[in-house]
Amino acid sequence: MRLGRKKFLTASVVFAFAICIWTFFIWRDDISTLLASVSAYLRDSISILSDVPLIFYSIAIAILPIVFLPVTPVYIVASARCADESYLTVLLYCWLGAAINIAVSYFIARRFGDVLRRRLEKRSIHIPIIPDYEQYEFILLLRLIPGNPLTVQNYVLGGANVDFSKYIIASTPIQFIQVAAYVYFGEGIFDGMLSKFILGTSFLFVLAIIARMVDKRFGHKIRRMRRNCKCDDGVSEEQ
Repeated sequence: MRLGRKKFLTASVVFAFAICIWTFFIWRDDISTLLASVSAYLRDSISILSDVPLIFYSIAIAILPIVFLPVTPVYIVASARCADESYLTVLLYCWLGAAINIAVSYFIARRFGDVLRRRLEKRSIHIPIIPDYEQYEFILLLRLIPGNPLTVQNYVLGGANVDFSKYIIASTPIQFIQVAAYVYFGEGIFDGMLSKFILGTSFLFVLAIIARMVDKRFGHKIRRMRRNCKCDDGVSEEQ
C-alpha cells in the first residue's frame, strides 16, 4: 500500500514537472518580457541605493543577524550592484559580512551565554553541551538542516561551547555557498535574464532538496540532542 502511494506521488510530481516545462516553452517569450519589466521596475525602486558603498552591505550583513533581524533581503538588494560591479566583487563583500557575523556571534554567545540561553529557551530552543567527538557533526547538521535562522544557529553553537576552529571550518563553507546562491538569484532578478533567473532559482531549489535529504537522514540526531538537553534541564531543576 505504501509502495503504491509512493509510485502515485512520484508520477504526480513527474506529470506536474512536465506540465511546467511544456508551459514554459509555450510562453517563454512572454515570461522573458514580464521578467525584464519586473527587473526594470525593481532597479528603479532601489536606484537610491546605487551610490551606497558596498562595504555598507558588509556591515549590514554583519550586524542584522546579531539582533535577530533577517539578512537575506540584504543579499538580494546587494545583488543589484552586479550591474555596475562584477558578481564576484559583490559576493566578496557579502562573504566578508557573513564571516564577520559568524565570528562575532560566536564570541557574543560565549560572553553572554546565560542571557542568550534563557532567551532561546523562551523559544523552546535548548542548547546542548556537545562532546568534542560530535562537534563537527553537530555543526554541519545544524547548518544544513532548515528550521532555525542564522542568528539562532550561531548563538546555539557558541552557547554549546563548540571549539572555535571547528566552528569556523564547518560553518564558513556552508554559509558561503548559501550566500552565493542568494546573490546569484538576486542578480537574475535584477538583470532580467530568464536563463540566469532559472539557474539561480534552480540553485536555491537544489540547496533546499539537499537540506531536506539531510534532515530526513540525520535530523533525528539533532532532535535527540535537544530531548537529552531537556531531560538534563529537568534533572538539574529537580536536584
